[in-house]
Amino acid sequence: MAASEHSGGLFGSIRRAADNCLSGVHNRVELFSVELQEEKLRLVRLLLWTGAALFSSFLAITIITIAVVALVPDGGRKAVILGFAVFYVIIAVVTCIKLRNEVKNAPPPLADTIGELKKDVEALRGDSNQ
Repeated sequence: MAASEHSGGLFGSIRRAADNCLSGVHNRVELFSVELQEEKLRLVRLLLWTGAALFSSFLAITIITIAVVALVPDGGRKAVILGFAVFYVIIAVVTCIKLRNEVKNAPPPLADTIGELKKDVEALRGDSNQ
């Protein structure tokens, strides 16, 4: 190491420590920013695709239901309509359960940032579990 790196005494050491701390904080803030932007984009994409899927599914279900009811003779139309209603209720219940499970089991947002901050705290405390 060069002599200039050791110069400065106590104030030089404090300055280098502060610089290291600020660099670490800067890195964590950048990671947080990147993760936040990724989560926002993912959410927008998810909402757009969900809307498109719901719209197209609704159209398909409507057309299929109308076609089947129109093809059934007059005497059985009520039974077919009731059958479709029961089928759609079952699909709605299963979909709601799946959605609830998806939301419940999703990883926490900003998990990488939180993990890095935990590592930083452990390193500062001097925890060496390696």
